Amino acid sequence: MKTILEGFRGYIQEADFSKYTQGGNITLYHYMRKPRFGQEVEETVVIDPKYFSDPKTRSYYTNKEYQVSSVPRTFWYVDPKQRERQIAQGSTLYTATISADKIYDLREDPDGYKKAAAHPIYGLRKGEEWNTLLEKLREDYEGVFYGGSFDVVSLFIPYSASRVPEEEQASLEG
Repeated sequence: MKTILEGFRGYIQEADFSKYTQGGNITLYHYMRKPRFGQEVEETVVIDPKYFSDPKTRSYYTNKEYQVSSVPRTFWYVDPKQRERQIAQGSTLYTATISADKIYDLREDPDGYKKAAAHPIYGLRKGEEWNTLLEKLREDYEGVFYGGSFDVVSLFIPYSASRVPEEEQASLEG
């Protein structure tokens, strides 16, 4: 049993940010619901955090993130193989590239943003210190890298993305 648990811990171990950077850039992936019948899939879209703030356009999954912090942001995978199936199913994959130095690595937190924002007793509370933390990061960076069961970048700015052809999408998703 101990061996199984050690193997599982190794499997879920978080990747480091540099694994996803190449030539000073990081490639991001965003899933969008396919348009309704009769509408065409757009080749280029702008993914805008303002939709995160509006309960009418916010999905169930971003509602959960909104409970953590109301700071407007968009969510991008850094590895389509780590996609959440319920998000990707029936969706179109878009991709964008951004300079890695515009993204803060919250997992490593080299500049101590988490410690500076954390409550001395309660740490990072939903809707409280998480808001403070993300607002400070938004002042200094265009996005933030973090993760739990999968690695993600949240962007604080509107960002343009291009549609990934279906054949390439299948290859990226493994």
